Amino acid sequence: MIEEFYHKDIFGKIVDVNFNVIEDLEKMPLEKKGREFNIFAFTDAVGLRQKKQSWILYRRALSVGISAEEIFYKLVWQAKSMLIALKTKNVAETDMKAFTYNKAKSFLKNFKPGELEALSEKLVAGYYLARRGEGEMETFVERLLLNL
Repeated sequence: MIEEFYHKDIFGKIVDVNFNVIEDLEKMPLEKKGREFNIFAFTDAVGLRQKKQSWILYRRALSVGISAEEIFYKLVWQAKSMLIALKTKNVAETDMKAFTYNKAKSFLKNFKPGELEALSEKLVAGYYLARRGEGEMETFVERLLLNL
């Protein structure tokens, strides 16, 4: 093909194509591509039980290219951390880091007794329903967040 082909649009109008932009994206480290999002802000909003903020952060995460399944696993991690913090007396009884344990312990005041177990059950049930094709992971996570 001739070089001229790449500089015209479908109507024959000459356009300036900057191929250096693509090369710059390829040089970026993997974690910088489309990851302008802090997933821990999302997990903190869930732990604080802020419906609106967690939903906004969820939609923002989806918009930057993080999959609904990846967000789901972070949600499972947060619920699991809070359940471990609920069932133990101190960080020495767990394999968790002190910061993570203390943060999860501080989130416990936002949940009534039995609500974390119910959340965990919903996560497990929703995962298997999505795997069987009885729903989408994106919709399931969104519904779960709006019912916090």
